[in-house]
Amino acid sequence: MTWLIFSFLSAFTFSVVTVMDKVIISKHVSSAKVFILGLGITQTAMGFYVFPWLISHYPLIPSLIAVLSGIVCGIYLIIMFMAMESHDVSRLIPVVSTYPIFVAFLSYVFLGESIGVYVWLSIILTVSGAVMVSLGPSQSGRPSTSMLLMVLLFFASMCFGLSQFLAKIIVDDMELWPQFMLRGLGVGIASFFVIFFPGVKTGFIQLVKTPKSFLLFFFSEGVLAFAAIAFFYFAIYAGEVYLVSTVMSSRPVFVFFLGIILSLPFIKILSERLEGKALYIRAIGTFITVAGVSGVALL
Repeated sequence: MTWLIFSFLSAFTFSVVTVMDKVIISKHVSSAKVFILGLGITQTAMGFYVFPWLISHYPLIPSLIAVLSGIVCGIYLIIMFMAMESHDVSRLIPVVSTYPIFVAFLSYVFLGESIGVYVWLSIILTVSGAVMVSLGPSQSGRPSTSMLLMVLLFFASMCFGLSQFLAKIIVDDMELWPQFMLRGLGVGIASFFVIFFPGVKTGFIQLVKTPKSFLLFFFSEGVLAFAAIAFFYFAIYAGEVYLVSTVMSSRPVFVFFLGIILSLPFIKILSERLEGKALYIRAIGTFITVAGVSGVALL
């Protein structure tokens, strides 16, 4: 059950990163594009933390797949962070956490992984609960997810699922840390385009020159994100990717509870609206998500 432990660790750590990123985007950078540029730089540098160049085995095709995995993951991150600039984080994360169905389908078709009926039902239950957590009124009391945004978020979710699938298909051909490095390079390639938008370079320089903001950003994207991604790779190198992705889709539950805590009046770091019907629906969604993940873990 090593894969299960690492999957939960990754989901929890990613939830902390997500909430911290929302705070940074809202209060410490001039725009989401500035954050995305910093993300690209950090992700590119992150791969060199563990000196992967000391490992000489870099087969061409798996290396290209690892970079592609990073690029599609970068697309997912860009869409999510651009949406996070103006929407409640607890509404966005559940929608982009619907990727396990896509991963399971790819695993079944291309990897020949055996997926029983009860596991399929657990996957659908998990995703359904995650989507329920995202329902309810926004901070303004009005629905905040347009049809276009929903389509973009589901596309982002598919990109994240594809990224996980691509990472899994090369585990027998490439060691963990080289793949980790090349994935970071791919995320950087996808993210660097924002540097051409007006004010992004100036905003990033301002971020670096502001010690409190930069330290918070580095702790989130340079330390916690490193741990979360490493936990994910430990999980897929130890277990089936569709199981890992399903357990990791429990992230909305952690984000939900963190959002409640950080939105309390005496803390007020976030401004998530969690009252009445919204809280009721999200609580039910949380229970369903936990039930679905438990089904995957026990079957």
